[in-house]
Amino acid sequence: DLESIQRVYSYIVGPPTGQERTWNRLIQEGWLIVAQVDGEVVGFGGIDIQAAEQLKWLYVLPEYQGAGIGAKLLNELEQLGWGSGLRAIRLHAAPGAAEFYQRHGYRRAAGDDSEDNRVVHNHEGVEMIKERL
Repeated sequence: DLESIQRVYSYIVGPPTGQERTWNRLIQEGWLIVAQVDGEVVGFGGIDIQAAEQLKWLYVLPEYQGAGIGAKLLNELEQLGWGSGLRAIRLHAAPGAAEFYQRHGYRRAAGDDSEDNRVVHNHEGVEMIKERL
């Protein structure tokens, strides 16, 4: 439900900046998932297997953080990625989220700081990667 995804994103990050088109595509292709509590969307995540950083979004409303919802979303997104043939999943973690990803097997992407490999972002964060076991 695009409206619910926009609501979660707006609450956590601010107004979406042209991402709705990509969200619609990922919803139609089955790469964007939501978490619900009592029928209400409280989080969502998306993976784009063709992107340089595949894990694109993982947000859970603050009042539901710490309840395992983010971990469940992350696990489902990883399963989608591994099932599609990815050997590694890359992401750009907000500084406050890096520890969450480390607890789930991600590490800083080392040696990828060259201009050719770096993805430019308009916000601070940490490039991270998890390789398939």
